[in-house]
Amino acid sequence: MKKRLQIRDQKQNRKVTLILWLLLGTFSMVAMLWTAAHKTVVISARSQEQGELVPEYRTEQTGEMQLPMQTDQKADRQICIPLESGTKAENVVVENHYMEKELWIYIENGRKAFYKERRITGDLNPVEKGICEAQNEGVLLRLSMREVLEYHSTLEEGSLWVDYVSPKELYDRIVVLDPVGGGRDLGVTASGCQEKEVALSVARQTAQLMEDRQVKVYLTRTEDIDVTKEARRQFADWVGADLYLEIGLSSDPENTSVYGISGEYNDEYYIPEFGNLQWADCVTRQVTVAASNRAVGLFPATEEDVLWEIAIPSARISLGYVTNAAERQLLIQEDYQKKLAQGIAEAINEVYTNTQ
Repeated sequence: MKKRLQIRDQKQNRKVTLILWLLLGTFSMVAMLWTAAHKTVVISARSQEQGELVPEYRTEQTGEMQLPMQTDQKADRQICIPLESGTKAENVVVENHYMEKELWIYIENGRKAFYKERRITGDLNPVEKGICEAQNEGVLLRLSMREVLEYHSTLEEGSLWVDYVSPKELYDRIVVLDPVGGGRDLGVTASGCQEKEVALSVARQTAQLMEDRQVKVYLTRTEDIDVTKEARRQFADWVGADLYLEIGLSSDPENTSVYGISGEYNDEYYIPEFGNLQWADCVTRQVTVAASNRAVGLFPATEEDVLWEIAIPSARISLGYVTNAAERQLLIQEDYQKKLAQGIAEAINEVYTNTQ
């Protein structure tokens, strides 16, 4: 009798197990189908003026075509981009070109002919124009915007759906870091140490450090390219920044023994409570401590400096002297650059903590 009961119990257990596996399989299949139909497309950030999607995408150009567009009154801050049948998320590359206020969408195996007939639809209020151009084995769609925006894109039902918001709607705290130089502008140099390279490396590392601190950091450039002074000034306003920091180095060929960290600020533009001088003092102090270096001092910026026309707390941090042999060797070391970045990050954190 006990043996029969055991056999019966085993059969029931097998049935329960089978049912559970069937339910799990069904749920997994539904999840897979939903995921396949609602695939998020990652958007890369490009803050430079001449950044390429992927270099090979822009080696063969066959002319531009204006994209046909039609406003959808029911759409709310969303743009719908039709895709050819069979297009998958991995066939689409999306980039946000902040400095140009452009959204770039490369579609592998896409055809210009398809976009002659199909319209871009949605809430098109921020869109100035759209351009389509053939690029190697696909097409590049470039949407020129009236303002800097943040995007989230999803591939669903044969279309790419792009939702957009302003940076201020998405982030409570925004900082612009401006690594000086770039492209043909090397900045101050000495014995292989270039200001543009050190500034960009420290800016990038600072942005990485701030990712977990609920602060959005924008860079005026993310690669070695030219950026105009006017574009640097405007960018802080475009993204609604709270703070602006120019990052560079110092040089004194006549006195190579001089070393240390210094700050600059606009002493003509007064901002109540927390202003340019306070920001310059804070960042100079924190970077000096983090790098175990010495502070040279704080100095007023000249009228030619990018700081002159910025209406938010702005400053320049000079991370050291390229003309001092010992400091120059430190400036090209990654570990030392990380310390400098940590100092800038601590300064940003201090400002937001004390001004809440």
